[in-house]
Amino acid sequence: MTHRSSRTPVPACLHWVGLLLAAFVLHGCALTQRTPDVGPAPEAANAEPGTPEAGTADPNRATPEPAGAPASAPAPGDDLMPEDPVVPAPADDTDAEPTAAEIDRAIREILGGDPMGLVHEGEDPRVFRLEMNERVQSWVHYFQTAIGERFATYLGRKTRYEPMIRRKLREAGLPQDLIYLSLIESGMNPNAYSRASAVGLWQFISGTGRQYGLEISYWIDERRDPEKATDAAVRHLKDLYDEFGSWYLAAAGYNGGPNRVRRGLRTVPGGTFWDLADRRLLLRETRDYVPKIIAAAMIGHDPARYGFPDPERETMPEYAKVRVPDATSFDVLAEAAGTDEETINLLNPEFLRDVTPPNREVEVRVPVEGAARFAARYAAVPVDERVTWTFHTVQRGHTLGWIGQQYGVSVAALRAANGNLNPRRLQIGQELVIPRSARASGASIARSSNARPLTARTNAEGTTVVTVQRGQTLDVIAQRYGVSVAALRAANGNVNPRRLQIGQELLIPRTGRSTGTGSAGSAGNGAGPVTIVVRPGDSLWLIARRHSVSTRDLIEWNRLSSTRIHPGDRLEIRR
Repeated sequence: MTHRSSRTPVPACLHWVGLLLAAFVLHGCALTQRTPDVGPAPEAANAEPGTPEAGTADPNRATPEPAGAPASAPAPGDDLMPEDPVVPAPADDTDAEPTAAEIDRAIREILGGDPMGLVHEGEDPRVFRLEMNERVQSWVHYFQTAIGERFATYLGRKTRYEPMIRRKLREAGLPQDLIYLSLIESGMNPNAYSRASAVGLWQFISGTGRQYGLEISYWIDERRDPEKATDAAVRHLKDLYDEFGSWYLAAAGYNGGPNRVRRGLRTVPGGTFWDLADRRLLLRETRDYVPKIIAAAMIGHDPARYGFPDPERETMPEYAKVRVPDATSFDVLAEAAGTDEETINLLNPEFLRDVTPPNREVEVRVPVEGAARFAARYAAVPVDERVTWTFHTVQRGHTLGWIGQQYGVSVAALRAANGNLNPRRLQIGQELVIPRSARASGASIARSSNARPLTARTNAEGTTVVTVQRGQTLDVIAQRYGVSVAALRAANGNVNPRRLQIGQELLIPRTGRSTGTGSAGSAGNGAGPVTIVVRPGDSLWLIARRHSVSTRDLIEWNRLSSTRIHPGDRLEIRR
C-alpha cells in the first residue's frame, strides 16, 4: 500500500518572495546608515552656509583642460585630470556595514536585474548627493596636495561668479553643487580654452553651444559670456537629468556624451554611475569626472576642514547694461562709461576683438556708476571716431591672406571692413582698413616685426633716420611714424619695399600721413589749401586720417551737411 505524505508542499514562489523581502529590509536598513565617515555630510539642497545665493561640453569629448589661459587657470594636460591619482590606503572597515551601493549591486546580481524597482529610491532633483568612497577620497587627497595652491585659486575665483550661478541654478530647481562642475571644467575662468576647442566657464564646444542658443562668430563668442553660458549649461544639464534621472549620470553625459551613457545603460539596465564606471563602460576621464565634482564640492563646503584657507573673495564690479548701436572700440566705451579698458574687458569677455561688431546693436556691460551718463557721452563721440583702426598699404605680392596673418585677422573680417572687397581685385598702393582696436593693432605690429624695436637716430639736418632690422617692413616703419608708405618711399629714392635690407637706413619724412593712393590730390607740405578728389572706397574719416586732420575740420572747411561723400566729390584740405 502506498502512503501519501501528510505534509503540504511549499510553492517555490513563496521562497522567492521571502528572499525579496529580506533583500528589501537589508536595503532599507542600509539607507539609514549612509552618513559618510569621511568628509562633510551633505546639507539640505547642498546650500553652503554663509555663501551668497547665487554652456557646453561636447557630447563626445573628454573633460577639456583650458589652454592659453592665465597662469592661474588650468592648462593643457592640467593636473585636475592626472592619469594615476594617488589613492590612499583604505581605512580598516572590517566591522563596517555594507553601503547602499553594495547592497544595490547584490540585489541586482541575485535577481538578474531590478524587476521590482528595489534599488532606486528616486533622487531629489534639487540635491547632488556627496557620496564618499575611495575614488572620491583619492581626488580630495589630490586637490589637497598635488595642486593645492591652484585649487585655492579656483575657490577664490569661484566667488566672482557664485552669486549669479547659484541664483540661476536655484531658479531652475537644480542642485547648488553643480557650480563645482564649472569649477572642474574651467577653474572658473570664462576665457578658458581647451585642446578640444571647448571654451568658457562651462566648456562648450561650438556645436553644443550653438545647439543651446549661444552665438559664436568672428566678433562674439557667447561661450565666454558667464551669464549666457550659465543659462545654456542649466538647460543642457536639465535635459540630461530628465533623460537619465540621476545627477551622476547627467554629469557623466555632460563630460563623455549622452550616447556613451545610453550604451552603458543598455548593457547594464537600471545601472548607476558606479556600475558603469566599475564595468569600464565609460571613458577613464568620465569615470574620474563625477568623483572629482564630489571631491571639489566637499572641499568647497568646508575649505578649512581640508586644509584650505578661507578663499580670498573676488568680486565683479556692479554693472548695468547699455545699448551700443555700431562698432565701437573698448577704449571709446571705457571713456564714455568713465572707467578703463580693463574693466570693460572684465565685464564683456564675449567680445573677441576689443570692439563691438559693426552694423548691429548689442548690449554692453559697464560699471553701474557710469551707466547713467553713458548714453550722453557716447552720443557726443562722432560716428567716425568710435573705432580705432589700423591702415595697411598694399604692396606687390601682398594678398588678403598674407595681410590677415600679419595683423591676426581673418580674410572675412578684412573684406567686411573694406566694403566686401574682392580679393582678386587687390591693387598695389591700395590702402586697407584693418578692423582692430588700438591695443590689438599695436600688438600685431609688434608681431609682424618679430617684436624688434625700431633703431633710430637724428641726423645733422634734424631728420629721423631708421635702421632696418630683421623682419621689419616699410608698412611697420610707416605705421610707427605715422606716415604713408608712399611718402616713406618718396623720401628714400622710391625704395623698393621688396628689396629692403637689414642695416639699411631710411629717412622719415617730417610730414604727417601723406596723400596715399586713395585720393587724386595731395595735402603736400605747403601752407595753402589743397583740393583732393574722392575716389571709390573713400570715407570722410579715412581721408581725415590720411591727411592728419579731423573730420570736423573737413566738414567745416567744405561746408558739408553730413559725413556722406561720393566718388568724384572735391574736398578742400587746409594747413
